[in-house]
Amino acid sequence: MEGAAPIREALFRRLFEAAADAMLVVDAAGRIVLANPASATLLGVAPEALNGQSVDAFVPARFRDHERLRADYGAHPRARSMGRGIELVARHADGHEIPVDISLIPVTVDARVLVACSFRDLSGRVQARESLRVQATALRSAANGVVITDRAGVITWVNPAACAITGYSADELLGRHTRILKSGRHGREFYANLWETVLRGDTWSGTIVNRRKDGSEYHEEQTIAPVVDEGGAVTHFIAIKQDVTGQHVVHEALAHAHDALAAQVKEIELLNQKLSEQAIRDPLTALHNRRYLDETIARDMARVGRAGLPLTVAALDIDHFKMINDTHGHASGDKVLQRMADVLRENVRASDLVCRSGGEEFVVVMPGATVDAALERAEGWRVTFASTPVPVRDGVAVSCTVSIGVALHHSRRETFGACLDRADTALYAAKRAGRNRVANAEKA
Repeated sequence: MEGAAPIREALFRRLFEAAADAMLVVDAAGRIVLANPASATLLGVAPEALNGQSVDAFVPARFRDHERLRADYGAHPRARSMGRGIELVARHADGHEIPVDISLIPVTVDARVLVACSFRDLSGRVQARESLRVQATALRSAANGVVITDRAGVITWVNPAACAITGYSADELLGRHTRILKSGRHGREFYANLWETVLRGDTWSGTIVNRRKDGSEYHEEQTIAPVVDEGGAVTHFIAIKQDVTGQHVVHEALAHAHDALAAQVKEIELLNQKLSEQAIRDPLTALHNRRYLDETIARDMARVGRAGLPLTVAALDIDHFKMINDTHGHASGDKVLQRMADVLRENVRASDLVCRSGGEEFVVVMPGATVDAALERAEGWRVTFASTPVPVRDGVAVSCTVSIGVALHHSRRETFGACLDRADTALYAAKRAGRNRVANAEKA
């Protein structure tokens, strides 16, 4: 059709100039007769400046056979497509080299043989391939085990460290499910949580007890990272593994040692507590002793003094105690003392202080109690103690009595010792009056 040739020529020129790949048209002598704009990007020379230059100028000097190979191709031209895997290199005008793939198409124009050359810059691909090679080397050389599985958990790649940890060779692991390593130490809930985490695209980290090929168990710190495609779907999992069995053993040993030490410390604390109690307690009756009374009475006197409350003291002595020891033995006397302690302990307030001051003598300090209240309590102790015979040996019980003296602490000017002396004086007055009674020092 008339006018079609100019249209085709314009179309071909537009396609030539718009091509993303660099395109050169070279004559039989290797001279460039036409170059598109993409050539400037690849070679660093404007298209119009390329015209007339030898294509050999853009081949690195180390490729000395290029001119001969080009001449051979000119003698037997044939089409050659890209993607044949041959690594070729072009030289930029500034001297740096560019990896390229080249296609060659012989064309004849007006009986003139030309070659249309397309150059594709492979720099990004080469760098990516190099990066993958470096990463693969790093993974193979990593001290930690690396295991790659598909979405179902079937192993597709392992590094030597993973083989060393598990005891399996790569051939034994590839194509097998990761459950080959299960020890049975974890329940279904553990694995359900793991799979739920990674399948939703999150990373899972934790410690797993697995089993080696030889059957031995090992503790493994593991991080499992999902690999997702462009659509966000999980396609693979990468697991980074570290054998921490040695650390676990040490940790367990430390934990056992810590528990043992804690038990020893507790035992020492209990022993110290017991020793402290023994220092302030009468071992026979478990009541406080005179030492504790002397150490704490100043505090009790100060407290009631600040509150303006009275403080009353009762001194007790078991009647005819020497006769009980002489007649029934000291073991029987101990039972009588323990009975007296029980009566006092069961019939005082929490704020009262009950002490065995020595031998068969007892002291009760009653903060906040008036003389009348103290006399009433003392009478209760006397009646309770006298009304219950004390079994001292097989079939024998002894009825015992107690004499009690009660004294009110008069003022801050009176020492506790002076008040206790008045209570003792009242006590002996009760004994002189016939024993088994309570005497009031305030009426002496």
